[in-house]
Amino acid sequence: MIEVLTDMLDSSSVFRFFRAAWSIWAIALAFAVGIYLSTFSLTGGSNGVEIGMLLAAGILGGGLIRGFLRESWVTIVLVLVVVAEGFLLSQSPVPWSKLWPVLVPASAIGVMVGNVIRLGIRDSKRKVVPDVWVVNGVVVPPTERARATSIAALSSWDSATSGRFFVERNGGLFEAVGSPVTGFIVHCTANFQEESEWRVLGLLGGEKESEIHIPSGPAFAPSGVVVDLEVARIALLGFFHYRGPDPGLQWAVGDAVLDLKFG
Repeated sequence: MIEVLTDMLDSSSVFRFFRAAWSIWAIALAFAVGIYLSTFSLTGGSNGVEIGMLLAAGILGGGLIRGFLRESWVTIVLVLVVVAEGFLLSQSPVPWSKLWPVLVPASAIGVMVGNVIRLGIRDSKRKVVPDVWVVNGVVVPPTERARATSIAALSSWDSATSGRFFVERNGGLFEAVGSPVTGFIVHCTANFQEESEWRVLGLLGGEKESEIHIPSGPAFAPSGVVVDLEVARIALLGFFHYRGPDPGLQWAVGDAVLDLKFG
């Protein structure tokens, strides 16, 4: 019964996604047509081909930037690319030197379209496993058994030989690298496909570093994010309860969180 209800919710979510996607595509198309017609009109009904080429280039460029970069870098890179393109085109012969501003709204449309495509690809790859836990690659359906299995495994885990420790349930993911001897770096998220949702347990910053061991050799991280076995165990128990980071613990956020995902 639970699996049937979950499948219904998943189907509803997919339906809502495609409905929202079509809405965004329609808005993007309306903006592109509006930009084309207004620019075409302002140029006296000439240079239609050049305007179309700039629109296509801007949309493609914006889409690629959104598709391949982290969300936190999109705005910075987009601005730099548009400024560079605008400068180069402004030095080019007419009509390119007069039409380059078309790239600005076109690139913004591209980012919007790229975001829809990125979300679609992400959702198409999303694994839906209703009420089933995966502990280090092994499906362990009952929650009580999965909890006991994962706690026992973490207590003797050594990433130097076994790599990353992880527990997964649908979009939620708990990861740890290290060992009870060196301590663990713990990452957790309620949606592993969203980069901004990742958290690392502890505090970032500070000059002091601690060493942990991974299959490729020793790795160093700020001591504030290297926690002992007991703290890692508490975070793991919290993950089973909240299906994500335990709000009662201290988690760090930011770009450095993903940089600390060793193993």
